[in-house]
Amino acid sequence: MATRKPASKSAAAASEATAVATATGPTSEEAGTEPRFHFFLIDTGWKSTAARVIRDNFRMIREFQNHDPLYVLSREQSVKLIRENPDLIGKDPIILVHDLQAKGGRGESGYHGFRLCLGLIKNSQQALKAMQEFLRFLHSHRNCADIEQAIRQKLHRQGLEGAIDVIREGAQELME
Repeated sequence: MATRKPASKSAAAASEATAVATATGPTSEEAGTEPRFHFFLIDTGWKSTAARVIRDNFRMIREFQNHDPLYVLSREQSVKLIRENPDLIGKDPIILVHDLQAKGGRGESGYHGFRLCLGLIKNSQQALKAMQEFLRFLHSHRNCADIEQAIRQKLHRQGLEGAIDVIREGAQELME
């Protein structure tokens, strides 16, 4: 399967964000393989149940990202991004995933991905379950040729509609 380089804006966002090493070894780049995803954690600092779930389970997120890079945006970077995308106000913390090997052709940006908007979930057990299902799905479908289609078919049917958004053309501004 051919791989694409990440869109320049996501590369810029990644270089400004704090890269977090994986808990279980080298990143995919350090291991000599191309990553499938770039993970971004967006959190403006709301004192919410979902933010607490992220903090309490951050180590688990790192362990299940499969050596793909994880970038933690600072509070300032998160606020800037959400100011530029006001439809995201109240939806963070957000785990944004840039799919570097997405089935292409949609939009000029070449950007494809999806996000888990944990801020929409008010119950800690539901937020934890959504995050676990999100990571489980990514892990088990990471070699899927069209993961966006798989997301629409599986996760939206399981009651997470609205919490997971498939990002299509025009969503590149999320990565500015």
